[in-house]
Order: sequence, then C-alpha cells, then structure tokens
Amino acid sequence: MRVTENSITGNYLYNQQQILKSRTKIQMQLATNSKIQTLSDDVTASLESMKINSQIKKTDVYLDNAKKVQQFMDASLGSLDSITSQIQKIMTLAVDAENPLNANNLGLMSDSIKGSLTSIIQNVNAKHNDMPLFGGTNFRDVPVTQDADGKAVLSAEDFSGEMKTQVSQNIKQAMNIPGSKILGSGLFESINSIIDSLDAGNVPTSAQKADLEAAYKNLLNIQSLGGQTINRMDDLSQMLTTQQTNLQYMLADKQNIDPAELTIELQYKDYLLQLTNKLLAMNYPRTLFDYF
Repeated sequence: MRVTENSITGNYLYNQQQILKSRTKIQMQLATNSKIQTLSDDVTASLESMKINSQIKKTDVYLDNAKKVQQFMDASLGSLDSITSQIQKIMTLAVDAENPLNANNLGLMSDSIKGSLTSIIQNVNAKHNDMPLFGGTNFRDVPVTQDADGKAVLSAEDFSGEMKTQVSQNIKQAMNIPGSKILGSGLFESINSIIDSLDAGNVPTSAQKADLEAAYKNLLNIQSLGGQTINRMDDLSQMLTTQQTNLQYMLADKQNIDPAELTIELQYKDYLLQLTNKLLAMNYPRTLFDYF
C-alpha cells in the first residue's frame, strides 16, 4: 500500500500537536507546582484530591470550633475564679463576725459583703464576644441583679441552655456553663441570708456559714468540670492538627510535582520536537520547510 505525502504530513502534524500539548502541560505543572490542572488530567487523582481538600476544610472548621470552646470556657473559668475569690472574702468576714471585738462592726461587714456580691453579680452577668458567659441560650436577660438593699435578685427566666458547636464529625461540645448551675448552687440565697443577719445586728449562724461553704464547693466542682472540658478540647485540637497535617501530606502527594523529573521530561519533549522537524526535513528536501 502506497503511503502518500499527505498521510505522512498528517501524521507529522498530529505528532507535533501531541508533543506540543504534552510540553505545554509540563510547563503549566512546573509553573503551578501541581500535577492536576483540570479534572481530565487525572480523574481519579482529581476526585481524591477534592475529597481530601474537603476533609481539610472540615478539619479547619473543627479546629476553629474547638478553639472557640476553649476560649469561651477559659473566660467562664476566669469569671468563676473571681467569684470564688469573693466568696472566700465573704466566708472570712462571716467567721470574723463571731469575734466579740467586731460586735460594733457588723454593719461595715455587711457593706463589705455587699461589695463582694456586686463583683460576683458582675461576673455572673459577664459576656465574652457579646455572648453571656452564664446566660445559657438566653441573650436577652441577665441571670441576677442587685436591689436597693444590696442583696441579689435572681431572674425567673431560664438560663439552662447549652451553646453547642461541632468539634468533630460525631461530637458536639457545649462551650458554656449554664447559668442555672450557678443560680441553683444556693450561693445567692446564702449570701442574702448572711447580709440579713448582719444588717439586723446578728452574727451569721453556723447553718448560714455551712450553706455558703456548700455553695462554694458546688462552684469549685463546676470549675473542675470546666477545666476538664478545656483539657478535652486541647487533646482534640492536637488530634485534629495531626489529622490535618496527614491530610495535607496526602493532598501534596496527589498534586505536587517532582521539578527535576518534569524538567528532564520537558527537555525530552523539546528534543522530540527538534528531531521530528529534522526527520521531516530529511524526507522532504524540497518542501516548504526549506524556506523557513
């Protein structure tokens, strides 16, 4: 069968086009440091890369949420620490009131306790990033106020809600300590009772002091649980960071190039282009190629 010049020329042009296409692809890979430019470059690798990239983005969200839980809980524990410090002052004053030398100072002690109560209320009503620390899911009301007599007034609203956020595929973590746990500790009732006694010129009773101590211990337990939450989020963050690093390595393995290998391949494509030009020129000494 006779091979025509048109057939040879057609094959040459096709081969040239394929080499040029391959050469352009290599240049693009070198420029972007990525094996994959379009889905058609490598369908399997592209789909796997998309899946890995999606997992990386989800992990980023989980890490950010875990950090928010830690920050919010840390702010809550900071307020609780201030609250327990003020309770310790009140407990000390309640004991000092038993000293006969302080018989004429009970009114001053009451005023001091009212000042500590003001600080406690401010911390219970505190916010972090415009969100109430102990308001639950109630962003409208404050858990506790102080009346004209300096005593605590508890709100009748519900502050038991938990603000939960997704910190892993299967875990939602509450980032707050519900205010109901503090309001239900008996703290404010015991402080009000001690204020009433001192304002009446009476020394706080053993039962009143025991109630305050019980409320104090309740808050210490709440602090402990909050600390456990922070520790869990810290462990989870480390695990997610490791997972994210592994995913990034997997993605890089799917996408990243070997510059040295591609440079050699590019040189080889250039060589093929030169070779095909020479071969065609040798087979067609009197063609248009002679005029270029």
